[in-house]
Amino acid sequence: MFRKIRTKIGESILRRKLRMHNRKRCMYDFHSAQLIGVLFKTNDSNEFQLVKNFLHYLRELDNKVIALSYIDSKKIPDYYLLVKGFNFFSRKSINFFYLPQNPIVNDFIEQPLDMLIDLTIDESFPIKYISVLSKAKFKIGMRQKRMEKYYDLMIDIEKDKSIANLIEGIKYYIPLFAGKIH
Repeated sequence: MFRKIRTKIGESILRRKLRMHNRKRCMYDFHSAQLIGVLFKTNDSNEFQLVKNFLHYLRELDNKVIALSYIDSKKIPDYYLLVKGFNFFSRKSINFFYLPQNPIVNDFIEQPLDMLIDLTIDESFPIKYISVLSKAKFKIGMRQKRMEKYYDLMIDIEKDKSIANLIEGIKYYIPLFAGKIH
């Protein structure tokens, strides 16, 4: 019950910040986007490898990619920190109301991203906070009721709720927009 109260207060703080938030929406595909932010939560090396491969795919398309990951533990394992091109934050960077308190997170939120890809497949308030407040012009993530008003494109993966399936859905649907953008 105490956890619910803390989360409700965190949600209230997020709503208050959102009132002052101004975001310009615009549709992008992988070729028109200059800067793509990838946001995800992981504690699993297999999922992390899938995300690494996806970032490699995006970079091969000549996109500049920024990746931010939430590690749901107090300490970030060394094997994550050895990988270049990723930023991490952990529970140590989360305040009493589950709000991220880390300069890396604030920098990510403030980045003028053309596209934000949220690869989170389970409930995570710190990730929601970042996703909602991001200034990204085009936000993509898994279809979920609580994020309908924040995402511009939602991928339905209810039949196979996995990061691999979400990545495949994003790779499939984003190119379909290419003809509608240019």
